[in-house]
Amino acid sequence: MQLWDFAALTYYRLLDRFSGTLNTLAVDKLDLKPGEAVLDIGCGTGALLPALVEAVGPRGRVVAMDFSPRMVAIARKRVKWPNVEVRQADACNTDHGAGEFDAAVALGAFSAMPDVPAAVANAADALKPGGRLFVFDVRLAKKTRTTRFLRAAYQKIAGFTGADVVDELRNVFERVEPVFRVEGETTTVVMATKVTDTATDSARTPCRPAE
Repeated sequence: MQLWDFAALTYYRLLDRFSGTLNTLAVDKLDLKPGEAVLDIGCGTGALLPALVEAVGPRGRVVAMDFSPRMVAIARKRVKWPNVEVRQADACNTDHGAGEFDAAVALGAFSAMPDVPAAVANAADALKPGGRLFVFDVRLAKKTRTTRFLRAAYQKIAGFTGADVVDELRNVFERVEPVFRVEGETTTVVMATKVTDTATDSARTPCRPAE
């Protein structure tokens, strides 16, 4: 928690200035329509909020969430729209609401979480059938000198568990497609789609135990 609170006041402010291209790509690939509901998972300081609000319009709904209280506090200061809510929550054990969202986005979020499978399953549970999820994240699956160093550093700095975000997405979503034809050595950009309600069974969504 203290790491991300510190980051909120330092390098995340700098990242905000250079995130425009990624934010534009996310909104474009999600193909958001006026009136839709979208979930921003691990929203950080809320740099994506203005673009999401513009895409869904005043009849749409934007819910953003982050684990860090400082991140959330900064993100809330950006909010000037009545249809936007910023929540302080842990994506690994938070029930976002079953089938409440048309789309979701997670930028650099899942890989830094202590339970990636649970966070991904909860994201799938929150989407309607046909809902789509845009993910940009760290992926260190290739075994090279660079990735070995980065895995060790990421684990020490942010508690990286070693989970492969793409594999976890494929375990839950029926369709997971790369955005670019060639993937980066250390990052991934993918679109995941919940085709039917099969992605919402209780065995894969810890927030919804079987009754």
